[in-house]
Amino acid sequence: MNSLSPTMLIAALFFGTATQGFAVAAGTESNAPRQAQASPSTRTVFIKLDDINFSQKSIDVRPGETVRFVLKNEGALMHEFNIGRVSLQHEHQREMAALMQDGTLTPTGKAKSIVWRERNTGPGDSTPPSYPEVIEATHDDPNAVLVEPGTTKEFVWTFADATNLTFACTLPGHTQAGMIGDFVMR
Repeated sequence: MNSLSPTMLIAALFFGTATQGFAVAAGTESNAPRQAQASPSTRTVFIKLDDINFSQKSIDVRPGETVRFVLKNEGALMHEFNIGRVSLQHEHQREMAALMQDGTLTPTGKAKSIVWRERNTGPGDSTPPSYPEVIEATHDDPNAVLVEPGTTKEFVWTFADATNLTFACTLPGHTQAGMIGDFVMR
C-alpha cells in the first residue's frame, strides 16, 4: 500500500493552505456576503411571511453589518428566505422547482420517507429483521432557510456589500407572485 512521506504530506497541506490564502487575498471570498453567527451587537429584523408576501419589501443595511432575521411564517404554504443576486436566485428557482417536482419538497414542507434499516440479529433472536426509520429531506443552502407554515426560524447574515442583493422566496411561483425585496446599503 502506498503512503505519502511526511515531507509530501506537509507540502500538500502547505499548498492547500497557501492557495486558500491567495483566493481570499484576491477578493474571491473576503467580500462575499455570507451567513454568520449572531453576537450581542447583531441587529434583529423581524419579517412576517404569509401567502404570498414578505412584510418588508426593503431593508436598510450597513457595510460589514451582521443582521439576525427572525422569520415567522403565518401562511399555509412553506416559504424560503433566500439572500443573493437575482441571477443566482433564478438558478436556485430551477433547483427548487426540481425538488418540488421529484417530491423532495411539498407545498407545506420537506418530504418525509420511510427507509427500512437492517437489524443485526443473532440465532434465535425474536426481534424483527428490520425496522423503519423516517428520513426528512434536507435543504442545505448557505444563502437560504426554509420556513414551514406556523414556524419561526432565524437566519444570520453579514453584509460585506449589499449591492444588487435581494431577498426572495424561490419556491415555484412565489417570487413571480411578489415575494421579493431589496437590500439598500446605507
